[in-house]
Amino acid sequence: MRRQWFAVWALVFLSAWPVLAQSDLERARALYNEGLYDDAIAAAASAKSKPGAVPSATLIAARARLERFRGTRDPQDLAGAQAELVSLDPRNLAPQEAIEWQIGLGTALFLEDQPGPASEMFTRVMPAARSRMPASEFEKLLEWWAATLSRVAEALSGPARKDAYSSMRAAVRDELDANPLSRPATYWLVVANRGAGDLDGAWNAAVAGWIRAGSQPDSKRLRDDLERFVTQTLIPERAQARTGQRLEAQETMSESTRMTEAWRAITGRWH
Repeated sequence: MRRQWFAVWALVFLSAWPVLAQSDLERARALYNEGLYDDAIAAAASAKSKPGAVPSATLIAARARLERFRGTRDPQDLAGAQAELVSLDPRNLAPQEAIEWQIGLGTALFLEDQPGPASEMFTRVMPAARSRMPASEFEKLLEWWAATLSRVAEALSGPARKDAYSSMRAAVRDELDANPLSRPATYWLVVANRGAGDLDGAWNAAVAGWIRAGSQPDSKRLRDDLERFVTQTLIPERAQARTGQRLEAQETMSESTRMTEAWRAITGRWH
């Protein structure tokens, strides 16, 4: 299944550019955050007229092209973003911008269908991002990171796949220990448990995550994601594991029905 988890990144830059150039940059940044990527790219090009603003403007344009690529799938956007990112020297960026640059590289790799290098990029930047980024922005990075780890694990088979998911589970648990209300960590712990072969652990994490989400704002997206994963993936696999028979066998289908009813009952009580 494909989870709709991607979110637009907000650009949170520290800047020491002159006032006029900063105004151009702020306009480009604001347009990016509003999802107006064509306008953000144009504004960033205008900001480049001030030599000192070129690195920041280039970074904004690159991130805007990545977001535009996700919508249009125009290979020129991805190629343009890659060219802009590799043209940057992170030593010429403010600390916050250097983090955004690394996230941009990871995003470009992921969109190029290179989840392994992307996961390495996200993993390396997470410690710095944790201490410097707003909590909401770090949550988005956590989402990208966990998704790339899962993509890497899914490409494996047998014991290697389970080992990869077990490592992912340990890492996601650490994030959930640090922030029990983390939406991406809540979801991806369920996925990692299932991938590691712990179907009961995945069930328990899903139920706990569903209940915990009820007290949070914007809980619907997490609950919808859990609902899809549990009913479409976890319950059929868990039922088959219980019966030891094929998915289409009557006994497995009956067990799947019982599990679905149990899920509906507990989520209904805690809605």
